[in-house]
Amino acid sequence: MSLFSYAAAQGYIRARLSRLLDRSTWAGLIEANSPADLRRRMIQTAAAAAVTGEGEVRLQTLRGESAAAAVALVRFLPRSSGELMAWYNRRFEVENLKTVLRAVHYRLERKRALASLIPLRSTRWRWEELMEAGSAAAVLDQIQESPYAKPLQNAMERYQHEQRLFFLEIALDLFYFQKLVRLIEPLRGRDGADARRFLGRSIAVENMLWSYRFRIHGRMKPEEIINYTLHSAFAGGLDAVRRVALGSPLAVESQNLGFQLADGLSEVEALSQVEMMAARERFRQASATMARPLFQLCGVFSYLWLLEDEVRDLAVIVEGKASGLSGVEIAQRLVRVL
Repeated sequence: MSLFSYAAAQGYIRARLSRLLDRSTWAGLIEANSPADLRRRMIQTAAAAAVTGEGEVRLQTLRGESAAAAVALVRFLPRSSGELMAWYNRRFEVENLKTVLRAVHYRLERKRALASLIPLRSTRWRWEELMEAGSAAAVLDQIQESPYAKPLQNAMERYQHEQRLFFLEIALDLFYFQKLVRLIEPLRGRDGADARRFLGRSIAVENMLWSYRFRIHGRMKPEEIINYTLHSAFAGGLDAVRRVALGSPLAVESQNLGFQLADGLSEVEALSQVEMMAARERFRQASATMARPLFQLCGVFSYLWLLEDEVRDLAVIVEGKASGLSGVEIAQRLVRVL
């Protein structure tokens, strides 16, 4: 049964692979000599939907298309793997909810806040209406039937006391990733192996990065770092978090996860390097998987990652051109090697 499921998923993916931007298209976008020239070139590619009639570039439109593809693929998967993928896809919903909370907390200008939302076709909420809430507590009142209500409620008292949005955002992130881990752990067979090799690896790296961001940028105490990270995160679980909290060098913990850092970097520089190495590792893994038959869960993960990485690299190019960076400088910041 699972073979038939993945045959359908493979058909869906193969029919859409040609929409991914090829190497020559990426090179052409980098060669654009101005933001206007970049927009003109984008209109001639599969990323044209991101360019509005007014000439703005809204990459969230492409993220909405990625979310729609993710939802479509769930229906092809076996039950347990489908449940995992359905929850994995709710990361778009979590991101939108955090965008809403930021908008009401910081009193952001409505047009700017709405442009930051990912257009989702499968959500029950009208994000524009949530944006009208006058406070984070009012947002929570409107989503009481959602799974996010309880973690937000638990964090609300400290948020209101300290007026730091961090407590609400990390409550959402921890809830989302904790459930993701719980859905991966019972999976067996090839799907279980794929989930651990792809998602499990990604979660372990992300948890380590959280730990160091809290220590380096947040200057948190060890007990706070432990409180605001995952305790079950495969190779990056509680033992690793404790080591980071107690001062373990980034080079040591990175090497434990297979990343070899350059010598002489500051902690901030090293953290940026690990983030880039992890992103490029994921891209290479996804690209290599696409070259093989896709009758497993790894094919679904890989396709969705390639869609996400396209948006990420397009954002780097758009922001780089707006900042006046050279093509060489922009290329160094991409996950793909051109």
